[in-house]
Amino acid sequence: MTRALVLVALMASPLLSACGDEPCDTTAPDTICTIAGSGNNGYDRDGDDRAIPALDVRFSLPQDTLTGSDGTLYILDWNNHRLRSLEADGMVRWVAGRGELGGSLDDPASGDFNHPTNMIFDEDESHIVMAAWHNSMIRVVDLATGMVTDSCGDGRRAYFGDGGPVLDAALDLPASVAWSPAGDLVIMDQANQVIRRVTPEGNLELLAGRCIVDAPAPAGPGTCDESELTQCPADPAGNVSGRWVCGDPAEFCSRPCTPGYAGDEMPASELRMSQPFGQSATPAGRILYDGAGNLFFADTANHLIRMIDTDGIVHRVAGQPPVDGEPQRGYAGDGGLATDALINYPVDLALGDDGTLYFTDVNNHCVRGIDASGVIRTVAGVCGENGYAGDGGPPTEALFNLPFGIEYVDGTLIISDTGNSVIRTVVLP
Repeated sequence: MTRALVLVALMASPLLSACGDEPCDTTAPDTICTIAGSGNNGYDRDGDDRAIPALDVRFSLPQDTLTGSDGTLYILDWNNHRLRSLEADGMVRWVAGRGELGGSLDDPASGDFNHPTNMIFDEDESHIVMAAWHNSMIRVVDLATGMVTDSCGDGRRAYFGDGGPVLDAALDLPASVAWSPAGDLVIMDQANQVIRRVTPEGNLELLAGRCIVDAPAPAGPGTCDESELTQCPADPAGNVSGRWVCGDPAEFCSRPCTPGYAGDEMPASELRMSQPFGQSATPAGRILYDGAGNLFFADTANHLIRMIDTDGIVHRVAGQPPVDGEPQRGYAGDGGLATDALINYPVDLALGDDGTLYFTDVNNHCVRGIDASGVIRTVAGVCGENGYAGDGGPPTEALFNLPFGIEYVDGTLIISDTGNSVIRTVVLP
């Protein structure tokens, strides 16, 4: 059975909406429905070894979904630190993660998840490769055995290891993973403000971006003269630092990479982005390859979507660039070119069969799409308004609350309505 048919089977029976008593037809075009989650933030403590009806389940800020070819929908239950699954019988089951924080700086060897954020399958769907965000690792779940192994990162929140083995390298809030056309694992290293890749030899390399720690200056970050940059020293084990500082290394090498904005219509080696960092950061900056090999990413705190083409040149795809160092955010531009629009904290990306690039406009509480001609429109939610309403009706009349995750599967958008702790679907017209 094809994934399309299995997905239809998964959603075929009308479900009672979590925000009302009327059945919600999950197969009707241009209709939004909740398919998992009661809308109550929490966790079913006795649920690790039993199946729970999808609309009775409590999630805590779900971040991402991933649909298998057998129709199983995997859900990253972010604040419960678990991987769960919605299966064809309409029941949610536990897959991995004990719900205990693990993989911290003090305990990098722990087998538990710490706010897992994004995931992809390996080639035969036998494993899930996961951006374990607060673990500062990439972790792999064996779906047959439930075993979790580390595949990249040593658990430190730092920036070391370009050119060396992946397990000796340090990441800082790895937020997203994707497979390149060549089959390399590509990682958005969020707080390090760079994109890195795992080579076939098992080493980590810088793919795009620069980690520059700027000295304070009247004009703000990004004002360093290139001749003033100094590379920070290697760690005690000899792993190379990826930080460059504009100022005294003794003072600035311990500081986080400074967000910035640079590189449009330039090589990716000149790219600077602005991703949230520090203890108050939220997940951001997810990445996506299209069929032609172009790499799209959400430049979240710059309120932009950008793309690195197959020649390694950076382009702005959506949103207006910063003005005098100030990011431009808001809601405007539907019906016009996406590069003239205003967006507000984009995070996740999905690509439709017709070339439409969908993205979660998180702080606008909506989902928007950019068609192949570059025109932007709202496809779900009322941008600028938050809430939980609209199941059974048109998606553009529904209300969301901080929707972080989005997935496109055979004409259906699967949306992680994070602030409402539910998973919702839109069958596109």
